[in-house]
Amino acid sequence: MVTLAGEVLRLVPLRALPRLIARDVVGFCYHTVSECRQPAVSHLYSCRTPAQFERDLEFVCREYEPVPYDDLVAGRVAAATGRPRAIVTFDDGLKECYSTIRPLLLKYGVPAVFFVTTGLLDNRRLFYRNKVSLCIDTYLRLSRTEADAARSDLEDLMGAPVRGWRDLAVHLHRLTPQAEDLLDAVSARLGVDADAYLRTNAPYLTTAQVRGLARDGFTIGAHGLAHLRLYSMTPAEAEADIVSSCETVARMVDRPTVPYAFPFDGRGVSREMLRAVRSQHSHVGLFFDSRGLARDRDFVINRIVVDSSTRATHQVTNLPAYVRNAYAVELARAVIAARILRWRGDGV
Repeated sequence: MVTLAGEVLRLVPLRALPRLIARDVVGFCYHTVSECRQPAVSHLYSCRTPAQFERDLEFVCREYEPVPYDDLVAGRVAAATGRPRAIVTFDDGLKECYSTIRPLLLKYGVPAVFFVTTGLLDNRRLFYRNKVSLCIDTYLRLSRTEADAARSDLEDLMGAPVRGWRDLAVHLHRLTPQAEDLLDAVSARLGVDADAYLRTNAPYLTTAQVRGLARDGFTIGAHGLAHLRLYSMTPAEAEADIVSSCETVARMVDRPTVPYAFPFDGRGVSREMLRAVRSQHSHVGLFFDSRGLARDRDFVINRIVVDSSTRATHQVTNLPAYVRNAYAVELARAVIAARILRWRGDGV
């Protein structure tokens, strides 16, 4: 259905899509931008180069009215440009947000929101999924002899066959935070030293850098205490994660209220619980999810995740393809919903 919708929308000019499927704002979600390959994230998602990101910003400035977070909170509409509104955001709080992304946003005058995982700030610890990426990357760099020697130990640890790096990647990506002891054992067998990586590479933002971003006029939001899925928690635990991480960020940047981006996504998280949290805790602002252009409650803003640099070059952005796909998904949802309503109306 999505493929068919995509074929239909290929015939529609890009600028006409917002009139076909209206949304208050289009959100774009990135993680990082880097000229260099990043072993701790390269097996989680790809990232754009600075030149590719510049092409993205040119596209956003040409086709949209980039708006700051405060405009969304206040309900202000875009200037009379005839363009739809867009908000640019970055999750996870990686150091490139300050060193690489910040200068480009300032150059193009694009406001943005940076969501930081408070427990990772100042490089206190390495996120377990970054360990996963480092393990896969390290295994790929082993010689044939070294990989053969490690395979038996890894199979014993994982309790499953490891015929090559793809098997190892599948097993590691399935690990949950509760299995971090196992992940640490795999790391030790492969010679991955998380503490040494933190000291040498310092992959996350520091408190000083976060405050610097805020002084530059960017919005800082919370991305959880430890970047754990909310739906895996009890309602009380999820509420504590939201409230505590937002409180930490609000205090850090001296703001009365800050937004919160769901780690991974907001699937399975009660919207009524979120509404209650906002009503009881004034420092909790809007919520940000990652479901493209899907409609949600008025306090939840969805975003299109656009990390992949596939089909992007130094000269051409691939954001139009992401946007068209997001509209295709929404068109398919609308068609399916209409069919269900008709089916129910027929009394079948």
